[in-house]
Amino acid sequence: MNKKDFCRKPRKMCPPATPDEHIEMGNETISELELIDNLTSGAVKRLKLVQGEDLKFCIYAQLSWKGGDLLLETQRKKPRVWSSLDRLAKHINSKYGSVPVVELYLWSKESNGNNRRC
Repeated sequence: MNKKDFCRKPRKMCPPATPDEHIEMGNETISELELIDNLTSGAVKRLKLVQGEDLKFCIYAQLSWKGGDLLLETQRKKPRVWSSLDRLAKHINSKYGSVPVVELYLWSKESNGNNRRC
């Protein structure tokens, strides 16, 4: 590697072309570190624990400064899911401490269209 390539300035990243592209890139999600920061600052109104069709649970967070619910995602930009409600409760107690309000939404065949997906 020559000195010219090593000292090259980094390129600037281009912003999304349209607002729709930004939404597709995960505007409605939150990482675990962001969730913990918002919990410690008191910005989380409630956590929603939602059971999907596959019977796994995921977390949606509602923040006081942002409208709508944010899906908790992994570092690989996939929804963070738990196979059992017991493990999810242990995760919340160990990682997040005290949380304001927790709502539980269970999946059923009758409410198939009304439930969110994980």
